[in-house]
Amino acid sequence: MLRNFLLALLAMGIFQSAQSQAFKTPSVNLSVQAGYLAIDPSFSTFYPEVSGEFITGEAGLFIGVNYNFWLDRDFSIVPEASFISNKETVHYRVAGLVEYRIPNTGFYSLGGPQVNILSGNSMKFYKRVGFELTGGIGYDISRSFYLEGRYSHEFTDRLKSETPFSEDDNYRFRSYSVGLGYRF
Repeated sequence: MLRNFLLALLAMGIFQSAQSQAFKTPSVNLSVQAGYLAIDPSFSTFYPEVSGEFITGEAGLFIGVNYNFWLDRDFSIVPEASFISNKETVHYRVAGLVEYRIPNTGFYSLGGPQVNILSGNSMKFYKRVGFELTGGIGYDISRSFYLEGRYSHEFTDRLKSETPFSEDDNYRFRSYSVGLGYRF
């Protein structure tokens, strides 16, 4: 698995290098990031008999890696993978984002769909995979370092159709994050 991942990164690097030379786009591509994330679950009904089973809103830390595929000098497609850990759960996120750089400034915006995969010990009432949309803004502190803030909103109802929940109940995540990244 790791070998396939490294081969895919090498192929992306070769492709991006050839594309950068052809279109004279920035050569910065691969980046890592880490930061703080606050998860705010929203649910329609609270059941005292399963209060220990609900995932409560908590803060956590995240680390991630992404890669810019430059379409031109201002637009890029950014596949990304992140690992998020808080007190009760672990989240894995895979995103496909579009990034737009505002010309002659260090600011950029980004947004797109992502998949949020949960793992943890108290997951018997929840669906493990959810679909989210995320959006945010960023600022290039230097050529290598950047600061980014994001908001993600989930559209998947996480509750399984089992007792003690009714069909009218729903449970979704909203998250806010601030992170510092480094581009290679």
